[in-house]
Amino acid sequence: MKNRKINIVMILAVCVLLICTSLVCVLCTRKMINDKTIENMTFNSVSNPVEVRIGDKSIADYVIVYEAGNRRAATDLRDYIYGISGKKLRISMIKPSDCYIKLDVNKSLEKTEIKDGNIVISAKSQASLLKQVKIFANSYLGYAFAGESREHILENTDYINIPANKEWVDEPWMEQREPIICLWKTNAVRGIYQNPNVSLKSELMSYSDDQLYNYVKMMKYCGFNGIQVTDMCSTWAQYGGYEFVQQRIRFMADAAHSLDMKFTLWVWGSEFTGYGWTDDSVVYNGDGMWARENPKVQASFDKYYDIYARLADCSDRVIMHFNDPGNLSDSSDIGYYAARFKEKCIEKNPDIDFGVSCYTYQIDLGALKEYIDGDFTVYSGTSKSDADFEAVGKFREYAKNNELAMGVWSWNLCEMEIDQLAEMNVNAKIIADVYGRNSLLDDRYKPEYWSEMDSYHMVNVFSLYCAGQMLNSPDKNPDEVLMEICDGVVGEEYSKELFEILDIIQDARSGESFEEFKNGYDEHILMSEAYPAKEIADRCDAAIPILDEMIDANIETNSIPLSISVTELLSMIRPHLEEIKEFAEFRMMLDEAEKMLADKKSTDEISRFINTNYVSVKEYNTVVGSWGSAEGFAQYSLMEDYCDRAGIAVPHDPVFDYYRKQRIYGEMITFQKKSDTCVKYEKGKAFQFGLAFSETDTERLVDEMLEDGILKSDYTGKVYLTDWENYRYDF
Repeated sequence: MKNRKINIVMILAVCVLLICTSLVCVLCTRKMINDKTIENMTFNSVSNPVEVRIGDKSIADYVIVYEAGNRRAATDLRDYIYGISGKKLRISMIKPSDCYIKLDVNKSLEKTEIKDGNIVISAKSQASLLKQVKIFANSYLGYAFAGESREHILENTDYINIPANKEWVDEPWMEQREPIICLWKTNAVRGIYQNPNVSLKSELMSYSDDQLYNYVKMMKYCGFNGIQVTDMCSTWAQYGGYEFVQQRIRFMADAAHSLDMKFTLWVWGSEFTGYGWTDDSVVYNGDGMWARENPKVQASFDKYYDIYARLADCSDRVIMHFNDPGNLSDSSDIGYYAARFKEKCIEKNPDIDFGVSCYTYQIDLGALKEYIDGDFTVYSGTSKSDADFEAVGKFREYAKNNELAMGVWSWNLCEMEIDQLAEMNVNAKIIADVYGRNSLLDDRYKPEYWSEMDSYHMVNVFSLYCAGQMLNSPDKNPDEVLMEICDGVVGEEYSKELFEILDIIQDARSGESFEEFKNGYDEHILMSEAYPAKEIADRCDAAIPILDEMIDANIETNSIPLSISVTELLSMIRPHLEEIKEFAEFRMMLDEAEKMLADKKSTDEISRFINTNYVSVKEYNTVVGSWGSAEGFAQYSLMEDYCDRAGIAVPHDPVFDYYRKQRIYGEMITFQKKSDTCVKYEKGKAFQFGLAFSETDTERLVDEMLEDGILKSDYTGKVYLTDWENYRYDF
C-alpha cells in the first residue's frame, strides 16, 4: 500500500514536470515568434511621414533597447515613432555603442535624459515606464495626449528635431518651476484700449487646441515643470464670459498633465468687477460691518468662488491674490475668505495645494492661520535690488516662523506686464542677477516653488527660456543660455545673428540691472543719460537687413516647439527693432538739442530745431499697454522735460495724441459701465488716476476732447462722457 502511494506521487510529479516543460516550450516558442514578428511585421504605410532627427542623426538609425519585462513599453515606443516618421525601428535587449533609445526601470528616477544623441527613458516601475513612453511621445515626437482617446499628431508638424543634449538636473535650485501665463487680452489690455493694429499671433485664447498644446510644451522645453494660469474677470469680459475662458484653461491643465507637468490656478481673491466685466450684484463691504460678517459680501464672494472652484479638480495648486487689485484690506477678512475658498477647492480636490500671494508684509500671516485650517502656502515677491533684499529675507523668516510652506510669485522680471507699458524684453542678464541675489536668502528659508511672469507670450520665449534654465541652475552664464534658445529656434546657421538681435533688445530696453529695466527708477535705461543712442542705432541698421533675410528664408524650427512658425515669430520681433531704432534716433536728436541749450541758443532757434526733427516713435503692430509703448512713453516724458527747461512749447504729434485720447476715453467707458449714475473725473486725473501721463498733458488732451464734444464738464470743472448713458447696461 505504501509503495503504491509512492508510485502515484512519482507519476503525478512526472506529469507536472511534463506539463511545465510543455508550457516553457510554448512560451519560448511564442517569444521567438513575437521577436520575429516584431522584426518582420508589416506596417501600414504612414500617409504623411515626418522627418524626425535626434541632433544631426535620423531616428531611423536608432535601436530601441529594453530589459526583460519592458517589451510592451518598447513596442509602444516603436509604434509611436513609426506613426510619426514611417520608420520601423529595431528593438533589442542588447545596447549598441551609439544611436539608442534605452528604456530603464530604476527604483528612484522618473526622467528622460538625452546625452550625445542617446536617450534614456527611466521610470520607477514597468507600469510607470509605459506612462513615460507616452510622455516622451507628447514631449518630443509631435503627439498630443498620447494614450488617450484624443491622441493625435499635432497639426503643422512637418519636421521634428529632438535636441542631441537635453540636460537633466538631479537637484535643481527650484524644485517646482512655472511660468505665470497672464491672460490679459493682447488687443484690449485692461479692457480699456481696443487696439486695432496689434498682431494677434500672441493671443493665446485665440489659439487652436494644437497651438495651445504646443505653447504648454514650449514651456517644458524652456525648463519649467508646470504652468500657472490666471483666471480673472478682466479676461471673461473680453471673451464673453467665464465658460469659454475656463474651457481653455482646463485644456491647458490637461495638456500640462499629459506632459508630466503640474498645473496651478491663480485667481483674483477680491476683485470680481471692472476691466469691462460688469456685475451690479457684487458687494465688497458696507453696512458698518467687517466684510467677513456681511451676508451680502459673503453672497458675492461665494458666487465667484464657486466659479473659480469649477477648475479645482484639474488643478494641483491654487493661489489666491488679494492685493492690487483687491477690495479687502483687513487681514482677518482676507483669512476668512481665503478659508472659504479653500473649502470649496478641497471639496472638489482634497489633494490641492492651497496658497495666498502676500508679496511681503501686505497680509498678516497670523490672521491667515487663524482662519485657514491645515497646511497652506504663502507666496512672496523677489528681491530685485539692494533696496528690497532685507524685506524679502525677513518675510522668508516670517513664513518659516509661522511654519508655512513658501513659494515665489515673481512679477515684472522676465518682462513688463502688458497692462501698462508693453514691450518685448530680453532679460537674461537681469534674471541671472536677481536669481543670484535671491539664492543668498536660501539659508534663511528656501522656497520650493518659483513662478515667472509670462504676459507677452510668444516673443517672451527668450526670457522664459533663460528663467526656466536658471531656475534649474542659477549659476549658468546668461549669454550661453540665450545662445541655446537662439539655436533652438533658428539652428546654427542663424543663431549668432539672432543672438545679436536679441542682445540689441536687451541692451536698449533692459540693461543689466532691475533699476535700469524698470520705469520709475533714476537708472531706467530709456530715460538715462547713459543710453547708448548712436551705438544702438548703428546696431539696428546692421541687424534689420539680416532679420529680413532670416524672415525670407522660411526657417524651420530647430528643436523648440512653437505655436507659430519661426517666420511669424521673427516677423513679430521686427517692429520692436524699428521702435528701438526710432527711439535711438530721437535720443541722438535730443543730444543735439541739449548741446544747443548748453550753448545758450535762442528759444526760437531751439524750437525750430525741435519742430523740424521731432518724430514720434510708432507703435506698429506690437502689443501696446494702456500707457502706450515704452519708447513712446519715455520719448514724450523726455520731450516734456526738455521743453520745460528750454522754455518752449512741447511738439504735439496728432497721431500720438489720438491714441492717448482713445485710452482716456476707453477707461472712462470702463468705469462708467460699473455705475448707473454719471462718473466724473478731475481733468488731470481723468486717466489712470494721473499716474500714466503727466497731469498737464492729460488736462490738455481732455480740453481738446471737451472742444470736440466727446466730453462735457460740470460747474465744478469735473469732466464726464457726453454719451455716458449709452454705457448703462440696465434700465
